Amino acid sequence: MSRVFCDLRSQKTPRGILPVNSNPLFPRNNMIYLLLFITAIQSLNGTHFTHFLETPMERIYNTYLKIIKNICTGSDHSVSVHPEDLPALAKLAQEHCTVPFVLPYLRSASVYPAMKQQVKGMMLNYYQIEHFTRLTVSLLRKNNIDCYLLKGLSLADCYPVPEYRKLGDLDLYLVDPSDLARAQAILESNGYISEDELSDHHVTYRYIFPKTGRRFLLELHYRVVGQYQYSPANKLVDSVFSPECLKASTQTIHGYTYTVLPPTEYTFYMIHHMLKHYLYSGFGIRLLCDFTFYLKRHEKEINFQQIHEWCRESRISHLYEIILECCRKYLGLPDSIDARTQYNPHDCHDFIIQILKDGDMGTDISQSLVGSSSYQKVNFLTYFKEGHIQMKVRFPKASHYPVLWPALWCITFICFIRNTYTVRNTTFRQTLHDFKKSNQKTKLIRIFENSDS
Repeated sequence: MSRVFCDLRSQKTPRGILPVNSNPLFPRNNMIYLLLFITAIQSLNGTHFTHFLETPMERIYNTYLKIIKNICTGSDHSVSVHPEDLPALAKLAQEHCTVPFVLPYLRSASVYPAMKQQVKGMMLNYYQIEHFTRLTVSLLRKNNIDCYLLKGLSLADCYPVPEYRKLGDLDLYLVDPSDLARAQAILESNGYISEDELSDHHVTYRYIFPKTGRRFLLELHYRVVGQYQYSPANKLVDSVFSPECLKASTQTIHGYTYTVLPPTEYTFYMIHHMLKHYLYSGFGIRLLCDFTFYLKRHEKEINFQQIHEWCRESRISHLYEIILECCRKYLGLPDSIDARTQYNPHDCHDFIIQILKDGDMGTDISQSLVGSSSYQKVNFLTYFKEGHIQMKVRFPKASHYPVLWPALWCITFICFIRNTYTVRNTTFRQTLHDFKKSNQKTKLIRIFENSDS
């Protein structure tokens, strides 16, 4: 805004805007009020006031977000795209796995044939994953093992064109831990090959279709998400998704009925899933699209008061609030959905920019070190505090006796060094550097903090 005022005062006027003093009906102060009024109207309409001199990257981000918002709201309003922005727009769509949504705007670009082929591949992959999902769930059900379908087909079904939602691997959740060993034996006896993967919440299998040679990955979850450094959040998640508390819902996709999480629990799961991606492996606009479409479909079935209670208890209220506000501001989620929840627009802007920069990695790198909270400064005392928290997590009973703390600190530090080189496959120095970097992300969403904490 200050740049606009500067241009007006110096008479460097953009095309189509009259100089401040060129019309006696619009003296300087009135022109300023007029600009403020226009800005307010744009904010009410969900648009954003941009500087006349926005950078090329800002223009590309704004264009991309307008296209995605049109998809999420079902709007047929055309978005103006500068020809020189087409390559960067195509690259951004690829990074966020949203090529089908941007494809109509790329017809004049040299990458159009390749992008069109990618869309065809995504649609083919959708039906192959659908077949693989039905095959796997049917196999487990035949042996009296029921499982919950997470993400994938379940969320794609909320989209206007389900085939346009990129699918990766198949995620199934076994709510009863006692089913895990039996499920593994059944899968392995039916051609599913166990994959070596470090994970604290799922085992991975690869399946190859004999006739086509097509390979697909199955992640069989015994926890819905991986564990955090912050143990109270882990306890709540384990409780919410335990066999004692979870009541199954169903969803019919292409004539086959799957077991899925109830809407309130599904919403809470999606928040934690986004958190894991944001902290460890890149977020991606696709997860915000998932959240927007799911909330629009299930708004009446979601207990938002319960969501707020769970988020407060696991100290991720800021994350939920910023995600919800970003979905409203940039993806057109109706204001009526959890209407009382709002967030600072400047933080939302920083958050969405961070998401666009990160891209959609799609891989959970759970061996990364993420703090139990966010810190204004990272120094020796920060590392000591985190070490003390890790000691309590590692020794929940022994840590009740302060006299044992020095010995427990030493053991915790030795385990940390061992994991740094054998689990994280990195160095001590690099791990501390990565911790500082991840703290910048947690500061933005104040992870594991609440307004009342």
